[in-house]
This record gives sequence, structure tokens and C-alpha cells, in this order.
Amino acid sequence: MAQQDVLLIHGTWGHGAEWDDFAAELETRGYRVHAPSWLGHGHPKEIDIWGTAEEVTKLGLLDYVNALCELAGTMDTPPVIFGHSVGGLLAQLVAARVPHRGIVLLAPAPAAGIFALYPSQVLLWGGFLPRWVLGRPMYPVKKATWDKYVGNAMPQQLSDEFYGNLCAESGRAYREMVFWMFDRKRASRVDFDKITGDVLVVAGSEDKCCVPTMVKATAKRYRGRADYVELPGSDHLMIGGPFMPAVLAEFDRWAHTKGISSQSVGA
Repeated sequence: MAQQDVLLIHGTWGHGAEWDDFAAELETRGYRVHAPSWLGHGHPKEIDIWGTAEEVTKLGLLDYVNALCELAGTMDTPPVIFGHSVGGLLAQLVAARVPHRGIVLLAPAPAAGIFALYPSQVLLWGGFLPRWVLGRPMYPVKKATWDKYVGNAMPQQLSDEFYGNLCAESGRAYREMVFWMFDRKRASRVDFDKITGDVLVVAGSEDKCCVPTMVKATAKRYRGRADYVELPGSDHLMIGGPFMPAVLAEFDRWAHTKGISSQSVGA
């Protein structure tokens, strides 16, 4: 028997270290955890996140997907793939291409064709429109905007810590996601039928960044194959802080129901 691999995929402006507490909990359950940063991303203490902003914005969704697929191919077992926010979209794009045991989508960003023009999301992201069109770097929103639309239910200290560790993002990648109808590469189009593993989709009832209605629309794309859960009181930052135990509890229940173990037989 081999340890079951788990791949954790972070979201916008993020890096792999955002998963540290979450990864530690999974490791205590016996899983082998991988939490990479996307290409060009990293913790501010590790890389010059502002100096590399121009390089990051040359990258698109498929650059991230290709790197994550390559990593998944080195694992001993088909992984359980977690994705948070845009990482939830990447998790689906990866799962459509590589063997996997299941996917866990935490407040996932929308795949091509899923309606996303909800008021709070327009207010949060609308100011980036010129950067998406021009393919320019996306720097984090102002702190007041972050507190209102992203960490809106998080204790202030934890929201501050999360915000303080953000990095620059690719406007090109967002253009591919937002203007999917004009993207010849079809970068954000998910082939849901190719995702063969079990699916868990988790929304936060107070999430203004990826609102529950949109998240539920992702679950519906699996035509009855996905389990959908909405966490009372949770905002978008459910991978850490006070909402993380509830996410892990939902994963534990789902994994038990689906027969997903920290040990993979015959791997």
C-alpha cells in the first residue's frame, strides 16, 4: 500500500505556502501532500514578486495547467486534486487530462460558459478590465476592497496576514477566463465528461468573490456526479482560519463515503 497523493492548487495572487495549515492537517490523516506555487508565483519572502510581474503576465492558464499536469505525472498514485478559487478551475482542467482519484473544488472560479456577472464580483473585479484586455500584470486590490469582498467574514488579523503575502497575477490568464468566448485556445473550457473521479464542490454562504450561486452552477455541470456543500458563515478564504475545520470535516465525510483513503491499495 502506498500513501495517497494529494495536489493542492492555490488561487489568484497566491502561492503554495497558503496551504501550509491545510496541508499539515491532511498529512496528519496520512496523505502525501504536494502544494506547488504556480509558475512565476511565490511567497514574498522567497521571490521578487513585483520584479517578476511582467514575466508572470506572459503566462496563461494552459502554462499553469501544463506544469501541474507534469507534476501530477510524477506522483506515485493518481492524486486527489484540491483547487481553491481560480485553482478550482485549474484543478478541473488538470483532472480532465491526468488520472486522478477525485477533485475537491473550494469556491471555484467559473469555467467557460458559467455566468459570473454577479454584483459583488463585478465590484471586486471590474476595475481590472483594462489590464485583462491589454494583458498587463494584476496587482492585488486595495486592502479595503479585499476586506469587503474577499476576507469579509475572516478575523481582521488573519485577513491582514493573508493579504500581506499576496503576489502579482497574470492579466492574460484572467483574459482567457473572463473573455472565454474570444479565446481561440479555449483555455478555460472544461471537458466535464473527461473528469472521471469523484467530485466535491464547496461554497461559502458569505463568499462575495465566488458567490454560492455560481459555485453551485459548477457542481451542476457534473449532472448529478458532484456533491455540493455550502458552509454557513464562510467567506472566500476557507482554506485557512476559522472555516478550515469545516472544509476538512466535509472532505473527511465525502472521502469516507467515496472510499477514498490515505492509503492507496496496489499503487
